Amino acid sequence: MTNIVNNKFEVSIGLSRKWNARAAGKEVAKEIIQKLKQPPSFVLLFSTIHYKSHGGFHELLKGVWEVLPDKTPLIGGTIACFVNNYGCFSRGVTALAVSYPNMDVTIGLGKNTKISPKKAARNCSGMIKLGLKNSGYKNKLLINMISMGKLPDLPYFGRIHIIKSKAIGWIATYIGLKVFPYFGYGFGKEEEVIDELSRLIPEYNIIGGSSVDSNDILDNYQFIDKKVMTNCIVALGISIDLPIDMKTTLNLHKTNTKFNITKTSRDGRLIKKINNLPAKKQLLDMLKLNEEQFSEFGPFYYRVSNYLPFIFEENPKFTSGMGGFFGNNIYLGYKSRGKKACLCSITGKDILDIIDDNINRGQTEQYPFVFMSSSSILLNTLGSKSHEIKKMLDTYLNETPYLMIGPITENFGTTNERAIARVYSFNSISFKLSKL
Repeated sequence: MTNIVNNKFEVSIGLSRKWNARAAGKEVAKEIIQKLKQPPSFVLLFSTIHYKSHGGFHELLKGVWEVLPDKTPLIGGTIACFVNNYGCFSRGVTALAVSYPNMDVTIGLGKNTKISPKKAARNCSGMIKLGLKNSGYKNKLLINMISMGKLPDLPYFGRIHIIKSKAIGWIATYIGLKVFPYFGYGFGKEEEVIDELSRLIPEYNIIGGSSVDSNDILDNYQFIDKKVMTNCIVALGISIDLPIDMKTTLNLHKTNTKFNITKTSRDGRLIKKINNLPAKKQLLDMLKLNEEQFSEFGPFYYRVSNYLPFIFEENPKFTSGMGGFFGNNIYLGYKSRGKKACLCSITGKDILDIIDDNINRGQTEQYPFVFMSSSSILLNTLGSKSHEIKKMLDTYLNETPYLMIGPITENFGTTNERAIARVYSFNSISFKLSKL
């Protein structure tokens, strides 16, 4: 799929479903390059986790760079799924390439996001600002991928999200959570990275997500230039003369189940008490579940058809999910953004309505491409109906190249509204071509 506007703005979408990592990398790069008349100004590369067992991600990138012109700005990472002009996929590798002369591009990297999220954001933003300091274009965009949390690997227990034992739960809470990050496990702390980025570079529009595997929360990787990273943020900074068009949509319905978070620890990421009582029992009672049922659902229990995320009444734009139990405690994907929580509901129809509202913008603007980021939890909730997303995108975008990625969580912000990291939203970005 390619789009050429006045021989000036070019976009191409690539896809490979080959099993061998190096062959897949070479094929996807060859596809995007062959469709462009000019070398790409940047490339976004996203892969499912499968290539870890079919040659590895270093081989995937070697295949890409056999074809891609040297020094092309490139970032990306592992995601659970993606949708593009060719279909809806949970296995494979895809790429989006853009070529446009009136644009400056650079890359940024911040390491050890689980240990020092704010420092990682500072290092990343510093590289972006330095790389674009001489750019004369006023409209700025930052596309990012951040390493998400990883389930800890405990001796004799393996990688689990529920610890029934109070004693082991206490050890995991008060010792393990301090030690896990040094081995690459534990909370992703994406919200701290995004909070700091938004503070440091408020002049940038921001869109991205958290790298993940097949939603098992075991491994994730980020790509930057010719390197495969983990426990990092990678970012692409863009300065361009075209207006940037961005939109985010969310459609959660509050239930009657509300509760007060009365005691937390670990910067609010661990709920210890709900309504002044042990948090785990209170949650299970509210959900009318026992611990075995919760365990069967897996991390984030998103496989339930009517998944129940929650919001904070004090900050309703922030959404979160409950990852599991450490003894009597509940651990969250993100830190608490308030004390008054409300369980919400989201259905398959709600999800399709979110996308419909986001993409159906009429025909008043001409877009060279559309890039989208939305939590893979939404596609898991849709199940076999996830192909309805493809139908909807085809209907509204016609022949316009598009790429929707499915990270585990997403982040989004504009120059008018501070960026946040959350789940269950649908986010899109493009450029307006009215002046071409």
